[in-house]
Amino acid sequence: MKNTVEYLDALSTMTGTMTRSDALELFTLIAYLVKQHKDESENILLSTQDNISTFISDFVAEKELHWFSKDVIRWNANQLVNIVQVFLSLREECPNNQNYGEKAFEVLKAFALNSNKNWDMFNIDSQNILNVFKVVVGSVEDKKLYDGACGLGLLAHELNTQKPILRDINEATVGMAKQLYALSEKEADIQQSVSISDGASSLGVDVVVSTPPINMRVSESFVAGQNYLKELFIAARIPSSASESLWIQQALYNLNAHGKAYLQIIPGWLFRGGYDAELREKLVQLNWVEAVVLLPAGMLADSNIEMSLLILNKAKVKETIRLVDARSFGERQRRKLHLSLNDAEKIKELLSVDQETEWSKDVSIQQVKANKYSLHCAEYFDVHIEVEQLDLERELALLQEKQMQYLKVKDEFNQLLNNI
Repeated sequence: MKNTVEYLDALSTMTGTMTRSDALELFTLIAYLVKQHKDESENILLSTQDNISTFISDFVAEKELHWFSKDVIRWNANQLVNIVQVFLSLREECPNNQNYGEKAFEVLKAFALNSNKNWDMFNIDSQNILNVFKVVVGSVEDKKLYDGACGLGLLAHELNTQKPILRDINEATVGMAKQLYALSEKEADIQQSVSISDGASSLGVDVVVSTPPINMRVSESFVAGQNYLKELFIAARIPSSASESLWIQQALYNLNAHGKAYLQIIPGWLFRGGYDAELREKLVQLNWVEAVVLLPAGMLADSNIEMSLLILNKAKVKETIRLVDARSFGERQRRKLHLSLNDAEKIKELLSVDQETEWSKDVSIQQVKANKYSLHCAEYFDVHIEVEQLDLERELALLQEKQMQYLKVKDEFNQLLNNI
């Protein structure tokens, strides 16, 4: 049987002039179509190639896939045939439809994660991020889980929870997420929604995981009156740069009294003033901040910026906050960061062991208060600068030797000038 990489290579040659997002949209649709109508897919390849566009269009209409752009199917008929053949080939190698769906999901996931540039795509998590969340969050199969900025739903899928509640603003993203979950036969409540302004009531979940949009600009009027703002009333005006604080409050609002939240946020939130600082103060005083992990630069697929993992716990008992500096973890290959599951295990160990290390430290609420409620590691970790101890006598001897060499060369140069 061919492996995922071989099928990924085959699909990567078939994108043509399409953007990666359009290609993923088309590949996902055809993979799902083959699962639903294997025999009809085989028969259509035996008919005239022009029929394939009609076949796909009819399937879109039958399933009411309004999110799918029909312009994509007006693409070269030969290429459409080739794409169908790739997924039929995968289906033939699988013993049953369920196994095919799982394999097709892995191929499509690999295509999404291996895009060199993801800015034309949807909210796509990198494999680095998936590895960290999978290990640090741990087993949540029996937990009620929510992600308010789910993208393709890969993060919740990786955690293997039962019927996660997933929301995203992009209609096509939600449509593909539904098909990806249908392919792998996993149940999920997936809906299109603007999570930070939809006015929804609390879901009362056990776990929130999220990788919300970075540096999203939000006007105060856009979120005015939202229920999640009432739980932790912040007196400061909401600036347009406070989206991280809004996602954090929205996550906490959707937790039950014993719930935990894991959010990927930019490190700037950890020390910024104003609205962000007031929220940090509330969270620290409530003793809901369990840990902060600084992650290495390059965690995202298309950016080299540093990220952090914020862990919040409404039922936290310890009176200290665990800080972990993991910025040196992982390795770079061709200028890309690869943070493995083993690296993620090291992060989890640093979060869970009692003793402090050079990468981990417990800070008290009093310490955080003294540092203006900053949660950035730089405020608390001692920076050790190793100064080389020099042998003064040896260095003086070397200096004298160099001076003698200089004087000798100078004399030789002056003699050359005199002989000219």
